[in-house]
Amino acid sequence: MNQKSSDVLIVGSGIVGMATLITLTKYAIKTSLLCYSKNIKKNSRDPRFYAITPGVKKWLEENGICNFLPQDFISPVKKILVHSYKENTSLSFNAYDAGMSELAFIINHDDLEKAFINRISKISYDEIKTDGSESLNIDMDHIDLVNEKGQKNQFKLVIGADGSDSWVRRQSGIDVKSKIFNQTAIVLNIKSAEPHQGCAYQKFMQDGILALLPIQTHEYSVVFSLNDNILDGYKKLDDAAFLMRLKKDLGEIFGEIDLLSKRQYFPLSMKINETLISERVILIGDAAHQVHPLAGQGLNLGLRDVIEFDALLSSHQKYHHDLGLKQFLKKYNRNRKTDILSLSYLTNQLSHIFSSQNPIINFVINLGLNKINQNHLIKRILIEKAAQ
Repeated sequence: MNQKSSDVLIVGSGIVGMATLITLTKYAIKTSLLCYSKNIKKNSRDPRFYAITPGVKKWLEENGICNFLPQDFISPVKKILVHSYKENTSLSFNAYDAGMSELAFIINHDDLEKAFINRISKISYDEIKTDGSESLNIDMDHIDLVNEKGQKNQFKLVIGADGSDSWVRRQSGIDVKSKIFNQTAIVLNIKSAEPHQGCAYQKFMQDGILALLPIQTHEYSVVFSLNDNILDGYKKLDDAAFLMRLKKDLGEIFGEIDLLSKRQYFPLSMKINETLISERVILIGDAAHQVHPLAGQGLNLGLRDVIEFDALLSSHQKYHHDLGLKQFLKKYNRNRKTDILSLSYLTNQLSHIFSSQNPIINFVINLGLNKINQNHLIKRILIEKAAQ
């Protein structure tokens, strides 16, 4: 590790880490990015797709990321249909009814990551290679990154954008509360006989949550959050049997469907930190929070961390000389906690409610969905909140 000192060290070079780097360099703040020495090569295309909100897409456009995304790689969502197996109750959201052109935009993980890589290639920053043997030493007016040889790199602030198993979080002693959902997300892509016409689909089932995001004209990204007690039954199915089971779960509205990718499995959990800050440390993205994917807000939540950080840098330039000052850190922590906690609570409760077998709860769900579906004002408020 070569000795380099900057104002800020970002740990984590994923999408949120790169977004943070773009934000800092925009304000001419000298920044270093800590990256692992060995690059992990992918053997296949990542099947994950993100439903990016209009508010997040606006930030991507303003900061030059969309310049590296071919427009045919972005699929607009104009309608969302939510369906419950309980009494065949449904709820629909339409962009037109809310005075919007789109509700969300679907982007593949690899395409978005590549766009960020191309974007940061145009800016100046220091890259520090690591083999994972470093530690953080925190002092009153700085923080040191120390390698096993005792060499130090000095910074005013360290930003942990290093994922749900955050090394920065452990080094800074921030407590985290975890909840295991006892669910696993099966992720795959399918092709349907019927064109999707920009409609996303979510079905709350007795044993899980099935979500379809529209990508190409006849193609969907499928995220099937399945209860672990029946997961093995799905895993044992070959492709033909799995496809038959999926057709049954989806119903007839998609027509004939075909698999376009292999199934991948991601165990689901929720993590909420006691705080997003410590002495000269900020956590951002999955290092700061992890929520259930049923609302499709995981990456959006992380990029909203960056957007808030950007807004603070813009409105509080007096802290640019030392972003590790407690006053600045506390502003970030206070401004982000409400969004994170409210979304975490909402997704957790929805997952619990829709998996309930209580007939009273089922009655309330059916009544509630029907009432919301008939009330355009409530639907518009929900859409505007989700579009941030």
